[in-house]
Amino acid sequence: MDAVVASPYGLGQAKKDKDFTEARALEEKLFPILCDLLNQYHGTRHGSRFWKIILGHWFSRFIDVILNRVRTLEQCLQAYQLSGTSAFADGCYSLATMDSISAIWAFSNDRWNNALYIRILNLLEVTSCPVQVISDDLSESFQWTAMASEVPPNKKILKWSIEKVKKLPESFVRENDAFIINSYLPLKEEIKLQLALGQVPQLWRSPKLKFAKSVDRDLRRQLSNQIGGKSNETLYEILSTIVFELLPVCYLEGFTEISETVKLLPWPKRPKFIFTSNNFDFDEIFKFWVAAKVESGFKYITGQHGNNYGTHRYLIHLTEETTPDKFLTWGWEDGLPQHTPAFVFKIAGHTDKAYNPNGGLLLIELHAAQMFSTWDDSAEFNSFFDDQQNFIGRLQKQIKKELIVRLHHGSKNLKWDEEARWKDFDPCLKIDTGEEPIYKLTAQSRLVIHSYDSTGILETLSQNIPTLAFWQNGFDHLRDSAKPYYKMLVDAGIVHLTPESAAAKVNSVWDNVDGWWAQSNVQETRKQFCNRYARVSQNPSRNLKNILKKCFNDVE
Repeated sequence: MDAVVASPYGLGQAKKDKDFTEARALEEKLFPILCDLLNQYHGTRHGSRFWKIILGHWFSRFIDVILNRVRTLEQCLQAYQLSGTSAFADGCYSLATMDSISAIWAFSNDRWNNALYIRILNLLEVTSCPVQVISDDLSESFQWTAMASEVPPNKKILKWSIEKVKKLPESFVRENDAFIINSYLPLKEEIKLQLALGQVPQLWRSPKLKFAKSVDRDLRRQLSNQIGGKSNETLYEILSTIVFELLPVCYLEGFTEISETVKLLPWPKRPKFIFTSNNFDFDEIFKFWVAAKVESGFKYITGQHGNNYGTHRYLIHLTEETTPDKFLTWGWEDGLPQHTPAFVFKIAGHTDKAYNPNGGLLLIELHAAQMFSTWDDSAEFNSFFDDQQNFIGRLQKQIKKELIVRLHHGSKNLKWDEEARWKDFDPCLKIDTGEEPIYKLTAQSRLVIHSYDSTGILETLSQNIPTLAFWQNGFDHLRDSAKPYYKMLVDAGIVHLTPESAAAKVNSVWDNVDGWWAQSNVQETRKQFCNRYARVSQNPSRNLKNILKKCFNDVE
């Protein structure tokens, strides 16, 4: 094609810091206005905590996405002489998704981004880049809902039977039972926890989100006009103009219907406390229910879900940290009264070593980004993939033969096609596409390599499984408070800041991985790091019961 790719926007720590600060200031400024307008429209008087629980994650991502798209366009317009661009005819296409999880997929969708870019160009009043309108095959707005696959008849019967069995314990639900949903504990430990709390174990799951409403463009225009107040900040003007154009339907047109639905849930009416480590982001039914319970005075506790909490520079005071009464971490504390040290939930009860001293090499990959950062995730992923190939290319021939490249299970749903790219790079590579349970691959390996700062690092380190890691951009993504702990990992040879260094380490320790891993400095570093970010519990159900009860008493 007769084209050049524009320079990526927003890379480098200094630029990311600046944009992060600007994004959070814009979020703080616009969010109360949005809450007031939603209360006026719905005839409610909900506080900011209620709205933060329901739409806080979506709103933060909305701010970051619009900042990225506006700044990317501005940079492109300043750096290049553009002859024009193309846009699909609007028709009935809407930028609003049905819910927050579908918004994630929209942010990475070419059709959706085309519509958003054209809308921003119009708001920027750009005359130097004429827009050519072309026909669109979509006659109606794409609703951004997941398509359910057809279930075979024999599996329908099995599924029906399983659902009936699951409902049996509901007969024993008491109004004041603690409500625990997706604790992030293994199933066995979650059951033991509920027994320890003196209640019949319930495996709660939210029903599928259903509502009959669709996008009401006239309503959204009316609400946009009510935001009022002009600003000399271009970005704020754009954000306030289009927030109702992008607001998911479940928070506006479907709000009343969902609010009525949650009143009929068979969940405890007066729960002793509510605890989840998962449903606080994309589970709209749970969020509506828990927001109402919190406003009625019931206690809400959340738990850490994976890595980056307490360490990542741009994941600070997230919705699940600021809206509950307590937030259970995997060991750390960092400035909020909600922070309460606990332990790694995901591997609770599975702390034995699970690796093979004579096994192969496992390289665990990241998937392509989903385009909701303030910076250009795609450009960073290109560099990431180059580093992975560089690492493999420097491994000794025999080691390379024993390598398995484990793709992220979500990669097949994205458009970067890692499997084909790896086959182009080396047809002899053994590729796992994410279907095999990760613990089985780990059990077959003598050394596990993490290609990014992942939850897996916390899991393998806390289980004392020989671990190496390397990633791009050094410590740029880390908070200052976390850097000393990561520097210890670098000094011990566990974390590497270049693919060359990581490959050299693999080559040097391969014949005696256990000998290297057992060295006193390596083990001491591992223990210090895990004590901060990946603690282990020998009796997780009892320990978590005590932590939860203490949280409950603390927030009385």
